[in-house]
Order: sequence, then C-alpha cells, then structure tokens
Amino acid sequence: MSDPDPLPETAEALFAPAAPTPLSRRERAAVIARIEALMEYWGITTADLTDESALPAPAPAPAQPAAVKYRHPISGDTWDGQGPHPDWLRKALLQEGYRVDELRPPTAEPAP
Repeated sequence: MSDPDPLPETAEALFAPAAPTPLSRRERAAVIARIEALMEYWGITTADLTDESALPAPAPAPAQPAAVKYRHPISGDTWDGQGPHPDWLRKALLQEGYRVDELRPPTAEPAP
C-alpha cells in the first residue's frame, strides 16, 4: 500500500508555507470587496499604499556596546561602568590593593 502523503525530503520543505491556490472569479471579487471595505473603514487610500512616508518608521539600530572602563590586569574581567559594581572590581580595589588608575585600560575599547 502506498503512502498518500509522503513526507518531504527536508525539514525546510516540511515547514514551508503551502503555495496559495488560485481563486475563482467569485472568490477574488469577495476578497477585493473585503479589502475595499477595510480600507474605507480605516480611512486608507490607494495613495497610502504607495506612500513610503505613511509606513511605520524602521526599528532603531541596536545600541553599540559601551566602552570598557575597567579591566582587571590578571583575570581580564571587564566592566563598562553601567549597573552595580561587579564583585571582581570590589575585590581588586579592597583586597588586592589595586588603584582605580591601574584598572583603567590604556584606550577605550568596546565591551565584549
């Protein structure tokens, strides 16, 4: 007995959207009428569909990581100065005897 619905060769093919089936004239007219009704309800014109200024603004680019302000000379731990002081910084200053100037990297570098 043959399998009526054989599985696709790849996972991409399995989860790919199905190709839309062509609409009959009656179905197409109903869809167009629905779209026109929605456009009228929301006050959208055909000019709005081609006007790029009517589109929502693109999402802002992700923020660049803050520059490293402190780096432990032995362990390489870093802190960008944002948020609470990390434990390694407290330990370096209070227990290991480092000064703040010794923990600053020579040049600003991006956070890892």
